[in-house]
Amino acid sequence: MKPDTSHIKQIKVVSNTHWDREFRRSFEKTRRRLITMMDKAIDILEKDPEFKSFTLDGHSVMVDDYLEMRPEKREVVTRLIGEGRLVIGPWFSLPEEFTIGHESLVRNFLKGKQNMEKYGAKPVTVAYTPSSWGQTGQLPQILRNFGLDKMMFYRGISHHEADAEYMWAAPDGTEVFASRFAMFARYNWYYLVHRPVTTGRSFQKDYQWGEYDEAGMRIADGLAGEDLSFDVQDPALPYSKETLKDAVEKMIEAEGRHFTTEVFLAMNGHDISAPHPLEPQVVKDAAEIFKGKYKIEQATLEEFWEEALKHLDRDAIAHLKGERRSYLKEGLWTYLFPGTISARTYLKLADFDSTQRIVYSAEPMAVLGAMCGADYPKDYLQRGWDFLIDNHTHDANGGCAPDAVCLDMEQRYRKASDCADIVTEDMMAHVVKNLSPEGLDGKAIQLVVFNPLPVERDVTAYVDVEVPREMDAKAVKLTHADDENPVQQPISNEKSSCFVDSIWEVPRILESNRIRFYARFNKLPACGYRVYQITGTPDEVRTPSTLVVGSNRMANELLDVTVNGNGTLTVTNKMTGKTYSEINYFTDQGECGNAWKHDAPTYDRTYNSLGVQANVAVSESGPLRSSITADFEFKVPLDYADGSTRSDILVGLPVKIEYSLEAGKDTIGVKVTVDNKAKDHWLRVALPSGIQTDVSYADSHFDVVERAVEIPDSTGWVEQAFGTHPLRTFAGLSDGTDGLAVMPKGLFEYEVCNDAGKTFLLTLIRACRIKLAVSEEKVTELPDEGIQCPGVRTFEYGICIHEGDWRKAKLLTKAAGINTPLRMVVAGRGKGELDHSMSAVQLDNELLHVSAIKKAEDGCGLIVRLFNPDDSEQSATLTLGREMAVAKLVQMDESTLVEELPMKGNTVSLTMPSKKIFTVRFGCGCQS
Repeated sequence: MKPDTSHIKQIKVVSNTHWDREFRRSFEKTRRRLITMMDKAIDILEKDPEFKSFTLDGHSVMVDDYLEMRPEKREVVTRLIGEGRLVIGPWFSLPEEFTIGHESLVRNFLKGKQNMEKYGAKPVTVAYTPSSWGQTGQLPQILRNFGLDKMMFYRGISHHEADAEYMWAAPDGTEVFASRFAMFARYNWYYLVHRPVTTGRSFQKDYQWGEYDEAGMRIADGLAGEDLSFDVQDPALPYSKETLKDAVEKMIEAEGRHFTTEVFLAMNGHDISAPHPLEPQVVKDAAEIFKGKYKIEQATLEEFWEEALKHLDRDAIAHLKGERRSYLKEGLWTYLFPGTISARTYLKLADFDSTQRIVYSAEPMAVLGAMCGADYPKDYLQRGWDFLIDNHTHDANGGCAPDAVCLDMEQRYRKASDCADIVTEDMMAHVVKNLSPEGLDGKAIQLVVFNPLPVERDVTAYVDVEVPREMDAKAVKLTHADDENPVQQPISNEKSSCFVDSIWEVPRILESNRIRFYARFNKLPACGYRVYQITGTPDEVRTPSTLVVGSNRMANELLDVTVNGNGTLTVTNKMTGKTYSEINYFTDQGECGNAWKHDAPTYDRTYNSLGVQANVAVSESGPLRSSITADFEFKVPLDYADGSTRSDILVGLPVKIEYSLEAGKDTIGVKVTVDNKAKDHWLRVALPSGIQTDVSYADSHFDVVERAVEIPDSTGWVEQAFGTHPLRTFAGLSDGTDGLAVMPKGLFEYEVCNDAGKTFLLTLIRACRIKLAVSEEKVTELPDEGIQCPGVRTFEYGICIHEGDWRKAKLLTKAAGINTPLRMVVAGRGKGELDHSMSAVQLDNELLHVSAIKKAEDGCGLIVRLFNPDDSEQSATLTLGREMAVAKLVQMDESTLVEELPMKGNTVSLTMPSKKIFTVRFGCGCQS
């Protein structure tokens, strides 16, 4: 930090707004205010040529939202954007990063770029992110892939780590210039200059009735909810020029030392704020007052950086690397607020599920279908992405908004999933219809098994077939030359009937037998399918062998699993001999915080389920898969009573845990169902690992990261540090010999306690209250209860007891397999020429991970995106289902060429540096 402010010579005033698409109010009610704000902004910019520019929060979805209701304004909006006076992008929306997937980040920038092109915006190089509670580590690499070499954010970095300007590098070394702003983040001119000269106040939020001649109104009939406010219909425009000099000097004194160059960034805007008509006059007057000392002018963020870089000493500023999730040791306002990753976990589950359906099923299946002659379903895929990304506004996907917002989100998630399922099912239908009928009679029945992942898989899967009653079948036999007669484990067979739909007919009825079983499929083609012929057998399949070896015990080649009387597990790793005792118990503590942060009651009481008496029963028994369930009641306090302690009234939470074990697998499947009847509590599962290590590991966006187990001593810090961290699909511990990992489906918060047992904690529910601190002086608590996550909730995760570290255990691929089930279709013979087995895309290195298989945005060619999370260089081969003329390494924008790749037939060999993300574009040679 500079010793004084004498180096400041220029002040760039950036007029802006931070627009929460849906936060205090529902989307539609917020949009009504957006229309007013945009109408005012357009009017001001049109009438006042000295109002140089207005920045629309670093994204562009708000322009779409506005023009949907004001289509007649498209011409003027497009003109103002093209002139650089309305500044949009590069984001489409501003998400909370750690609760969305890899591709959601990429597609957000991709859609943002498309929007900028649609509205004629000039290309930008600055990514402004006045949101997200922490920044994911690979973001600099993603940004540079979109031509962005500057990043501006203020959560996840403390002032003791860097001055206002610094260098930020991704794990692969890709760097961007970065700014954390200064003491007052994006509010400095607004609070220290604008408010003093236009309201006579700086941070004071008092409103004096009758102070100005303006009309305020508040709905008073009890019909508009609880969070009511006065709306000033015609706000006054006072201006006290005589206070301007003092205000600017105070701002420079408070903030100037933080900036490393002579260029001072002055941000004039606030949450849900409109441009102020007097801004150009205030700036002009300030420039005149300080003429000869400071050059003061309105500017854009691009212009600030253009000037700052002329004076920046790159070698003298701090260089930071990797994810930014620092708690605030020094600073003001810019807290990390890590609690959003566990707020409203039901929304996180929905986002994860929709993402999986689009990215890991629909898009790969669409590519497979296209290789088989289908039209690529671009419209439905885009519609699914639109619904999904529309939910990715930070307060919404962070779980911080009221129930009305979250109900809309749930609907969008359902629609996103529906669109994904439509694509997947249409592509399966295309393949089935076009299979070769050669050698099959008219009554042939087939099971077509689809594997959406780009790796060859051995999978035990649930199969549910209906076969015509006339087959007189109590079981079926599956045959294919590459996997003759897969092993089965019966579940049920029963007489049934099902509708047969046809566009030419009313629904007809097929009399059938419904046969359900598990089957072990071997070496299923990567991102492909295999066709098994079905023949009926009159005898039931009987499998006396089983993985159940006792009334409460299961075992396979790798693990010995006992379900204890309190519902926990004792597991022995047969490969290493290590035993994990009483893992997977419940722990519950009080919660007085909100969506952004956990706060414990002053006199908290923590409960655990180690003392409960569970009903333990074998629920599934067989050689492929066996299950044991544990049912119990876990008693916890009803709520937080007066806020200083938890209620003395205990309420029982009914809990059912199903533990499943498969042959040959080192992972125990866990399905937890809990009826949440309590409020204000933090419910987690605990797994004492006994693994002595100082770090945990977890996957993040395009990476696997290590984090210290020890919590930093935050005594005297502005913000208290916690031990919670985000994950994507797995997190765990390893000492190099033994490892324990948890692989949840859509739960994103974990912690490792620095106790003797190195206990791993996974959050299931963090039930809190909606406490909106829109202004620090007033907290509004809403009666909404959705954030308490009431009612029956179901959570799924795997507990992997592995050897070595995450690399040896291939946890990225293993987690992808858990989260991406096979898809199957029962069908008659086809009418085309497709082979009965096919692979569209195959990757041969399971340490790497493919995050996207899709058609290029311009419709010409195939995109495969993959990354290397390891610290060492990795080699890999990508093999396609048909030959392509060309393979090119491109940026994530899909158009910018990095280098051409040598192809041999339908195969390309890759050498991937450590922590690198590759986007490979295969094509016919018509496009870069």
